[in-house]
Amino acid sequence: MHRLSMIIIALVGCLSVTGATEFNCKRGTGYPKEVCYVAECTDAIKAHIQHEFNAAFKYMYMGAYFGQDIVDRPGLSKFLLEAASEERGHAIQMLDYLNLRGIKIDSSLDYKFDPDTMLGTTYSYQDALEEALNMEIEVTDLINNVVAKCADDYHGADVFTNPILDEQHEGVRKLQGAVKAFKDLLAGSGAPGLQLAEYLFDKKMMSEEL
Repeated sequence: MHRLSMIIIALVGCLSVTGATEFNCKRGTGYPKEVCYVAECTDAIKAHIQHEFNAAFKYMYMGAYFGQDIVDRPGLSKFLLEAASEERGHAIQMLDYLNLRGIKIDSSLDYKFDPDTMLGTTYSYQDALEEALNMEIEVTDLINNVVAKCADDYHGADVFTNPILDEQHEGVRKLQGAVKAFKDLLAGSGAPGLQLAEYLFDKKMMSEEL
């Protein structure tokens, strides 16, 4: 019986070693100290912040485009600029989280976006809605990848599951409904009524009825 107990203890010890997560924890007398973290998780967060900035910049460009007096779709412009603020807010939230976990923020986080990729780009109303939907789906997928990388860092996974993924799913659902509603309105008015369909739909977006 004693021998069997020793074997069980040995097996449990082996499993705990082979299945252990590699946490980076500093034990010393100096300050500041880094909070324990999983490098794979924090690296994924660092990399993902760039995607949030990219989405924010693109939303800002699109929002400014539809806000021009020559386009004059203030409802869609308002929606897109609010989406830009949300994506930028996610990036800031992630940077704050890295600070919370004691991760060094320095010039190695070289976030940038090439504005030349957006110059000269124009969108129809429907194209903009569908582009926004595709962006939300893409960012949601990328956030799920971050959560997967943080599977052994439970706090990291939890923070990015809620509220960030909740907001992403809500955004996807809202845009799917908006695309469907616009297509229905356009189908009812026909091609000659495109401008009227956009105007009516934009009024609904401005009043946040969608």
